[in-house]
Amino acid sequence: MLTLTSSSAYVEEAFVWARKRALDWVRTGPGNLPSYWAGYPSRPMFYSRDVCHQAAGAHLLGLDAENFAMFRHFARSATPARKWFPIWAFHFDGRIADLDYHDDEHFVREIPAVFDLAYRALEQYDWTGDRRWIDDPDLAAYYRHSAGEFVEAHDADGDGIPEAGGTADIFLGTATYNEREAPLLVAGDGLATQYAVLRKLGRHADADRIQATYDGWWNGDHFARGITKDGLDFDWGLESHTLVPLFGLSGTGERNERFLDYLEARMESDPPLNIESFSYWPEFLFTHGRDESAWRWTKHLIDSRDDYPEISFTVVEHLVAGLLGLRPDAPNAAVAITSHLPAEIDNLIADNLPLGAWTVRIHQVGRHTTEVTVLSGPGPLAVTVGTETHSLEPGRTARVTKDLS
Repeated sequence: MLTLTSSSAYVEEAFVWARKRALDWVRTGPGNLPSYWAGYPSRPMFYSRDVCHQAAGAHLLGLDAENFAMFRHFARSATPARKWFPIWAFHFDGRIADLDYHDDEHFVREIPAVFDLAYRALEQYDWTGDRRWIDDPDLAAYYRHSAGEFVEAHDADGDGIPEAGGTADIFLGTATYNEREAPLLVAGDGLATQYAVLRKLGRHADADRIQATYDGWWNGDHFARGITKDGLDFDWGLESHTLVPLFGLSGTGERNERFLDYLEARMESDPPLNIESFSYWPEFLFTHGRDESAWRWTKHLIDSRDDYPEISFTVVEHLVAGLLGLRPDAPNAAVAITSHLPAEIDNLIADNLPLGAWTVRIHQVGRHTTEVTVLSGPGPLAVTVGTETHSLEPGRTARVTKDLS
């Protein structure tokens, strides 16, 4: 079982709470799919958006069977009759949740979820190295359809980008995860998730075209949140803004830094009403090296002790993958580590960390010393810290120290 120890009692207590609360949400058992609760605590269901965002934390907690069963169930639900949209929510026994489904013409659906499901499923291959994430016929078909037939079915202007209807009716489909922005025809989070999937699938020329489109959304201060019937909309967009750097669409460099400055300012001045929206913030802030801000918002989630399942699962992810800057590549027997420890955490130890067929122990001291031990595995694991790569057989340890003078 994954454990976390630290010089910070606050971190240790937070992890114990998050691990227990997340595991309490597991619903695997007789009559049910291997599954966990992913949605409002008042709704005994699992939702596509929530499963996508809980999957990394679930893997760290050993819930690979649950991840695979739920992702495959969503993949199977994306049919021609539904114009390749997956069903929005299921009960634990696999039944469609009637609350969000009337018929194949009227059910809750949001464009980012289509691509998010594909991206996060492929990301599970990075974490697990399990070939089923690539070879399973239902998942393989879903990857093809999401980047192919789905786009074609919803791309009225032929630019390779699917559009929503621009209504306020989530049962007719929205462009964004932020349902308060339903009039958008195209949204930043839809574009970002499509971009990320195309990169994952190796379709770099198509991804570059998405990038070029988004570059045209810049106004000198920040990117638009999306497009309405009247043109680009530069208002604050929550998910349609914050998921853009999370999936890499805003790139790197000076313009991205200015965009991140804008996001951080608006996150302070106009925070969301729903706690689950906050749960994405540490992820993109850690990714772009804004570690103190990432830690501030991680603590916001921890201190909430909110019972929304997404919070406990993502707190596990932020405390482990976020703080340690983990970039798994289990199919190639590799992992990269980049410390994101904030000033108030002196050291962090993740023990029995699952990476594909390996389990590892990572001891991080500040930003300067990383010690990695391969506890078990089928062979050597390539561990990269900074510019150093060590090939570690099971039972071996590498220690990398950076000169920060």
